Amino acid sequence: MYARTRAVSLELEYLGLTHNSARDQMLQRMAGTGDDSDLQVLADVVEPVKDYNRWDDSKGPIDFHAPLTRMIDAVYPESDTARQFSSLVQQFAQSGYKDQAAEAQIRNWLILWRNNDAKLQPLLKQSALLQDSVPISQNLAMVAAAGLQALDYLDRGQVEPELWKTQQLAVIEKAKKPEAGLLLMVVAPVQQLAEAAATAHQ
Repeated sequence: MYARTRAVSLELEYLGLTHNSARDQMLQRMAGTGDDSDLQVLADVVEPVKDYNRWDDSKGPIDFHAPLTRMIDAVYPESDTARQFSSLVQQFAQSGYKDQAAEAQIRNWLILWRNNDAKLQPLLKQSALLQDSVPISQNLAMVAAAGLQALDYLDRGQVEPELWKTQQLAVIEKAKKPEAGLLLMVVAPVQQLAEAAATAHQ
């Protein structure tokens, strides 16, 4: 289904719709004159909140004239990157956490996400349009770090220490909560890795 959706999306873009190119333009505008590649890394793994939860009564009436200039306005409704990452984790799990090719790809993604926040923070803090994305970028880095540590435990066949497990699962639970109306979509597969490391055996 997703392969067909992707093909149709590209065809629609060719015919003149701007649902893909507009996102790139919006991210570039948020980044100003700087490189927006690190911002795209973050945008690729988040989705807007679901079921009309973007607005609540505590915020007052909806401003239908507000400009669509925030990260939540730019990101796709579904994250292809998160779905592909989740599929890799499932493939790795089905191999008994022995598929080295899948693990290498998972590790590459996690390293990218862990390191992205340090590169992105200066841009997030200097842009008024992006300051509310600071926490979700930090959460991505922490979740990715937890995933990398879980992979290390799985590689060694060691059960992760109980204290580590408690700390990392707390990080994961925190990262599940929406930030600036955005959901971090790679949390669930990282949680699967952390829970697998908790039951690893020699």
